[in-house]
Amino acid sequence: MLGYCTNVFPGDSFSAVIQNLEQYVKPLNKALPFDVGIGIWLSSSALREADEFELKDAIERCDTKLVSCNGFPAGNFHANEVKHNVYLPNWSMGERLEYTVSLAELCAKVTQLKSFSISTVPLGWNDHEFENADATRLLLECIDALERIEDENGVCVHLDLEAEPGCRLQTSEDISHFVNSTFGDDARVRRYLRVCHDTCHAAVMQESIEDCLANYANAGLLIGKVQVSSAIQCSIDETNQERQLQELSQFIEPKYLHQTTVTTDSQTLFFGNLDEAIQEAKCGDWRVHFHIPIHNSNISTLNTTQQELIQSIEALKDVDVDTWEVETYTWNELPRMMEQDDLVESMAKELRWAHKNIYS
Repeated sequence: MLGYCTNVFPGDSFSAVIQNLEQYVKPLNKALPFDVGIGIWLSSSALREADEFELKDAIERCDTKLVSCNGFPAGNFHANEVKHNVYLPNWSMGERLEYTVSLAELCAKVTQLKSFSISTVPLGWNDHEFENADATRLLLECIDALERIEDENGVCVHLDLEAEPGCRLQTSEDISHFVNSTFGDDARVRRYLRVCHDTCHAAVMQESIEDCLANYANAGLLIGKVQVSSAIQCSIDETNQERQLQELSQFIEPKYLHQTTVTTDSQTLFFGNLDEAIQEAKCGDWRVHFHIPIHNSNISTLNTTQQELIQSIEALKDVDVDTWEVETYTWNELPRMMEQDDLVESMAKELRWAHKNIYS
């Protein structure tokens, strides 16, 4: 089913989550001629306040379904500055395990699905000091908890690793290697540990959908969820360098990291944030981790990776993906040069585009 991730809405309390459903999700569903679910995001603070019956009632009032959960950001995802904090706690920390299991327990009671995705941080930010072995131990404890939850509720909640640029597992190849080398051919692990494929992240890391699918298959990993998203893309050479860098500089903002790759004739360079890449001003093919509305193929003189997104959707249709989620959380950070409708209509445009490309 197609859904929209509620991390687009600010709200670090459970009451704000409920209010956002009423204010945005209810009119969004009324504006669309097809059914749309939600991918719920609850910060750790909101989760501690959560009431399963109140959440279930709010979802029913919005005439929608709970189809997935974004368990990546545990903190306040709309704080003034998020950046590296979004990767904390990482999977070597007990707080990450506690948060994830609590999400699974709540969602298993609220969803109507029998197979349910919770996406999660790919261990942590690569430069943070932690051991993969510690993350592995907590992942196994989480798998034990997910097995217990399925026994109790009849819902297979699976934890879906979401590769992200700059993280310990930043590509599909990294995930494949980690799972194969850590868990061998353990079938129980692969029931509860799957993949969240984010098309923006793969595009930034210059991974083709064919390579991604091959890597997942090599590790025996199912795709638990696809996050339908686009990155910024542009080609810079000596003739357009000044103008393109000026256009890109409008996307520098203080809240989120915007990891950037630049592919030259000889190598692919990685930058932890867009401002660092602009300072280097390299010529080549640029990809920027900035979630751009998926129905936009360009922004001014810059392009998006929409064409790669279309190719990815076509390939992913052949592997029986159950859950598709639009995740454009950057509406408030978009530069003024992008004309916008109100948020509900903007989300509706994305969902209409996604529905047409996924189901036609």
